[in-house]
Amino acid sequence: MQNNAQEPSNKTRITAYSISEDVEEQTKEALFKILAVRNLEDLLAPIYTCVKELIINAIKANFKNIYFENYAPMSNYQNVIAYETALQLFQLEMSRENAKHFGDIAREDDIKAEIEIWTVEDMLHVVVTNPVKMTETELNKVKQKLRDAENCRDLADYFMKNIHDPHREGAGLGLILIMMVLKSLQAPQDGLVIQSENSMTTAYMKIPLIGEAQSCA
Repeated sequence: MQNNAQEPSNKTRITAYSISEDVEEQTKEALFKILAVRNLEDLLAPIYTCVKELIINAIKANFKNIYFENYAPMSNYQNVIAYETALQLFQLEMSRENAKHFGDIAREDDIKAEIEIWTVEDMLHVVVTNPVKMTETELNKVKQKLRDAENCRDLADYFMKNIHDPHREGAGLGLILIMMVLKSLQAPQDGLVIQSENSMTTAYMKIPLIGEAQSCA
């Protein structure tokens, strides 16, 4: 997805074991420096929202992997109903604000999300990776969300077209939000690409940094 033959000199790398204030500030600072040079500071909020959503997805995937490794019996992987039940329990754990506990385990075991931010001419590139491969079912759901977003004008349109989807307010809704923002910023059709292979999931996003995009944000 990115050309490693010539490493960009302006690349910023950020390591995240959880969604901490430090990670948020580093991400905002890196984006602000890039946008300020081009007098596009007004784009910070929508672009940061997209980047943070990708980081959250990566961290949650890491936490879910930790949860299943440490708390759920391996039989859950063999049984769809048991797996779905375990997934609900994991989401409940997260809602109980136990994220710090998972974050501590992630740091201890060096299970991290890595964020890279750089520009080439007037294109912003963001790559977020985490060392957890998605299941085929999860990857198919992500691809479906991205296809759905391509065919929707905005979030309201998405909800109307997917009114009978019981999971329309759950996993993947953040991807719909990202796609809507990318459309408003005139991102290319491949502005968001998500791949999962070789025990790694990678989200690659690119956004044109042009004056015209500012009026569309």
